[in-house]
Amino acid sequence: MKKFMSLVFSGTLALTLGAQFAAAHGEDKPGPNGGFIRMPGAFHTEAIVMEASKLKVYLLDLNWKNPVVKDSSLKVTHTESKSSQTCKAESNFFVCQFPKNVDLNKKGELVVEANRANQKGMPAKYELPMKLQAAMQMPSQKESKKVDDGHAHH
Repeated sequence: MKKFMSLVFSGTLALTLGAQFAAAHGEDKPGPNGGFIRMPGAFHTEAIVMEASKLKVYLLDLNWKNPVVKDSSLKVTHTESKSSQTCKAESNFFVCQFPKNVDLNKKGELVVEANRANQKGMPAKYELPMKLQAAMQMPSQKESKKVDDGHAHH
């Protein structure tokens, strides 16, 4: 029984810390350009779907500022189609153009491999269609909030 309780506690702790980690790095709110944030290393990536097969990615510093393309590179892989694109640097962001058969608005996954100002990041994964990661509330917060679902309870 002790082992089971320890397992339950460990699982709950991992879920809570994982959600807090995601929230701490901004995956639960839009980035400064309205995109979706990941933290592959000592910088952030912000991805925005521009069209069904076109993606814009900013390489931001730790404070979500100063987008950089100088001494930087970006490769994005759409795992379902196995299509990899080396993205083109624009003024302060990268543009990734996929073949027309790739639809970034449909279920799938993108793997972003970024180097920002000579700093190599770990692969960052974006679930498609893109959405914000939910920030998990602590159980005491959930219980203290009552939801009015519009139904009168008699």
